[in-house]
Order: sequence, then C-alpha cells, then structure tokens
Amino acid sequence: MNKRAHAARCAGRIVAAGLLGLLLAGCAPRGSRLTLTSYKDAYFPETYEVTLNQCAYYRAPGGDYYITGRATRPGNDAGDSVTQLLCVHVFWKPIPGKTFDNATSIDATIRYVVVTGEGVAVYSGTGYVFPRKRLGQTLDAEVDVGRLRLVSRTGEAPDLLGAARLRGRLHAPRNAARAVDIRRRVDVYAGT
Repeated sequence: MNKRAHAARCAGRIVAAGLLGLLLAGCAPRGSRLTLTSYKDAYFPETYEVTLNQCAYYRAPGGDYYITGRATRPGNDAGDSVTQLLCVHVFWKPIPGKTFDNATSIDATIRYVVVTGEGVAVYSGTGYVFPRKRLGQTLDAEVDVGRLRLVSRTGEAPDLLGAARLRGRLHAPRNAARAVDIRRRVDVYAGT
C-alpha cells in the first residue's frame, strides 16, 4: 500500500473515531446531541452520534436565529485531534400554538465542518429546525430532516459522510460573542 493511501485510511479512522468518540459534556444540563446518518454506501448506512460541548445562539436584527456548536476531541498530537463545527441559520420564526408547522418544510441552512490534522471537510445543506422554546436566555431547538452533502475538502481530509441526514436537539444559551466566533470559523473553513 502506498503512503498516500495509508495516510487517507488513517485519516478516515481518526475522523470516525472523533465522530464516534465525542462523549464530552453537553452545552448545558440537557446537552446538544446530533445524529448523523451517512449514506455514502446506500446499502449500509452508518450512524454517528455527536455531542456538542460548546453551543450558543444569537438572534439577528431581522429575527433570524443563528445557532452554533462545537465539539472537540483532543488527541496525543496535532494529527489526532478532531474539531467539529456547526452553524444553523433559521429563517422561519414560528409562534408555538399559532403557526402550522410541517416537518417536510425547509426553514434553515446548515453547515457542518470537520477539522483534523490532515485537512478540513465542509458539508452544507438544508433542514427543518423548530425553535421549541426559549427558557430565559437559552434556546431549545429540534433539528429534523436535515440533509448534508460534501461541498469542499482541503488537505487529506476524508469524505466520511458523503450524503448524510442530520437530526438532533440543540440546547444553546444566548451568547452572541461565542456564536459569532463559531460562525466566523465556519465561514473561514467554508471559504465564504
């Protein structure tokens, strides 16, 4: 096996271990958890659970929500560490008990970034995100029927997910500075 193929295989294992091994504390007592179902092999879909250890949201002047999250698994050296970043832009502003909702609708854009020592993989897509309730300065949001696909890759980062579905719950405190910081990092990696 040549060195490049071996490096790609090792990088794939590192990313898989990072996706599966992120069992860090949640963003808040309820935590934020995502389930990613990869359809890279349509006959054998793989499911990954991600617990985001930093989350935050802010509401833009127009009323849109930006919900962000970060999960980090430090490694023994720079090549072992895995950082995952999430940025969800929710356009629709439902009023619970008043607004009809339909889980087949699309109301959000989603960007998901996986950063390893070998490179960066950027996934983008759309989904249905319902901000369930705000508890003081904290937002609970359900992510349903999110669909992602690889849009860019730099370095030797493997495409672990291919086309993927995203579901989960985000429990994010209101913290504009943290949310903007994570959003800017996603923008830098995505090249936007």
